[in-house]
Amino acid sequence: MNFLGVDIGGTKMALSIGNERGEIRVDQRFPTDAGSAQKTLEQALKVADGLIAEAGLRVEQIDAIGISSPGPMCSRRRMILETPNLKGWNQFKVGDFFENHFKRPVFMQNDANGAGLAEYMFGACKGLDLVYLIMSTGTGAGIVINGRVLAGTNDLGGEVGHNTLDLSGPRCGCGKTGCWEAYCGGKNFADQIRAEITAQAVKTSILDFAGGDPARISMKEICAAVRGGDAYACCKWDVFIEKTAQAVGILLQTLNPQAVVMGTIAMHAGDLFLPQMMERLPKYAWQSCIDVCRIEASVLTNIGELSAIAIAIDGTRI
Repeated sequence: MNFLGVDIGGTKMALSIGNERGEIRVDQRFPTDAGSAQKTLEQALKVADGLIAEAGLRVEQIDAIGISSPGPMCSRRRMILETPNLKGWNQFKVGDFFENHFKRPVFMQNDANGAGLAEYMFGACKGLDLVYLIMSTGTGAGIVINGRVLAGTNDLGGEVGHNTLDLSGPRCGCGKTGCWEAYCGGKNFADQIRAEITAQAVKTSILDFAGGDPARISMKEICAAVRGGDAYACCKWDVFIEKTAQAVGILLQTLNPQAVVMGTIAMHAGDLFLPQMMERLPKYAWQSCIDVCRIEASVLTNIGELSAIAIAIDGTRI
């Protein structure tokens, strides 16, 4: 079978053609125009036509099209509802756009659900009841139970980044306070450290790794300072790990999954992250829940492309 995958990102679009085994035959990326869905998707159609030809296929040989998008979105209407990073895409019926052009079945899910499906179909925890955690700029989850994604009544299932961990915590972009994402979303975490360093003239090697420019502070510079034993960086990292353990504990107690697979930060931070988080996890979840759950970093390096392909495959099973 052949599937066309469309991964919509805040800065880039990734299109690919793959099969039911997650083998990508051809792919291409190009920048997203955040202000114009029409302009970006017109280019996407041209790219998709080219990829189909490059793969030696006819349009009729594409069994389904899968679209992975930021949320909030509506899988039924196949449209992004409202997202701060793609202002010109609000209420745009992305699914209809592709279906009208290709006359092929089109399925759409948010990127976290797509990633959960990709892990279930192609990852190291293939076939298990699992939670895939997006741990990058933002924080979210794709939950797959009994082979089906748990999207919720109106596609808000898995928005675990907005579980409140502390009502007196930092304000989140969603409007609440103390969300997991407010503490541990990559951008929020770096922004908080940057603001403290600037306002309090904190002496820390984080700034040295950033070349003396607070604007360049990211997770990379923070992790480097932690590895170097910087006192301030280690103190901030301690909070990061503690809040992550708390949030993962809630997931284990609520869902009792067979696996929790973690994305970007877990993949790149290595021994700074998972061993420390696992050490604290028993404070927040029963050991009997921990013992039956594989908790590990993802091994899928092309999760965006595979997410879109997995959405297409999943759609054909409905």
